[in-house]
Amino acid sequence: MKRIIAAVAALSMAATANGYVKMTGFAEAIRSWLDRSSELASSYVGEVSDEVWGGEFTYDDMVTVKKEQGKDFVILNLTDLHFGDYDYRRFTALGVILTAKQLVRKIQPDLITVSGDIVCTDSTVYSVKRFTDLMESFGVPWAPVFGNHDDEGNCDLNYLADIMLKSPHCLLRKGPASMGVGNYVVGVTEEDGSGGERIVEALVMMDSHHAACNEEQVAWFAWAADGVNRLSGGNAEITTMLHIPLAQYQFGCDEKWDSEKNTWKPDSGAVGTYGEKICCARDADGNPVDNGLFGAIKNAGGKYVFCGHEHLNNFSFLYDGVRLTYMMKIGIASGFSPLLNGGTKIVVGDSGILRFSDEAVLRTVLSVEDPLN
Repeated sequence: MKRIIAAVAALSMAATANGYVKMTGFAEAIRSWLDRSSELASSYVGEVSDEVWGGEFTYDDMVTVKKEQGKDFVILNLTDLHFGDYDYRRFTALGVILTAKQLVRKIQPDLITVSGDIVCTDSTVYSVKRFTDLMESFGVPWAPVFGNHDDEGNCDLNYLADIMLKSPHCLLRKGPASMGVGNYVVGVTEEDGSGGERIVEALVMMDSHHAACNEEQVAWFAWAADGVNRLSGGNAEITTMLHIPLAQYQFGCDEKWDSEKNTWKPDSGAVGTYGEKICCARDADGNPVDNGLFGAIKNAGGKYVFCGHEHLNNFSFLYDGVRLTYMMKIGIASGFSPLLNGGTKIVVGDSGILRFSDEAVLRTVLSVEDPLN
């Protein structure tokens, strides 16, 4: 087939007066297709991180973004883009682009977080470049974590990270290779009034792999959270962002969901849409597996966990002192509801998260004001 197309391309070339050959537009398109096919058949492997963790946690162990004192700091989260650049997915990617641009214009975020399943299917080598160009076009710092679909194409996670890290606004850090790719802390800081700075919010970004974080990540989280608490005098709020939900999302639903009436129990305090099975880590019998991360979050005084992964879940509830929330999916790729297409807006004040809401294209489905009160 390639030989046939190459022959057609050759016939489409016109000789110029000086003896050189110039491609017509049709021939350029064919040649581009051939080059693309060659790249799709290749595999792309990135550089493995040599980072280590341990010792005393310092500011250098975080990547920081500045918050203006007395002014709200606004985060826009995007999740489950399934951004493609192959076959019909080129058209679904257009919906992501248009929705993201609309959200950024509306919300005017200070930071954009991306909670996994950024790219998918065969052509991730193209998709990651288009996605990165989109994020850079906003001129806003952005911090991604990876999901279970990101490495299913022709790029490993290190290669995807290498492409993203070429962008000046990308805050991603690979972290130690033994924990995956993309375990790092984003510190939202502001001036403390004496010429220094203080941590207001610590976003712990974690690679949940294809099911859950590993044992070393749990220990790393405890180390990082302890360091944040020490540096802030216990005044910084700790929030965890990852792709796949913890087992406690299922435990909470077991307590708060009325399966007979198909709604949240009146006294549950839960809000939002529970539209599909919770795909947390499970054992061979289908029971949720608690890997210890929730306990580490609770012990560190963490207040929030935000995840993606399930496209039709968009709920929030308080479970054992920690608020667990599904963020809103963006785009129409890989299963969606037209009423669940947008992003999640998180507003951080001088003392941490004030509120968050889902910003949908058609409607707002979830809004939580001072959720721990």
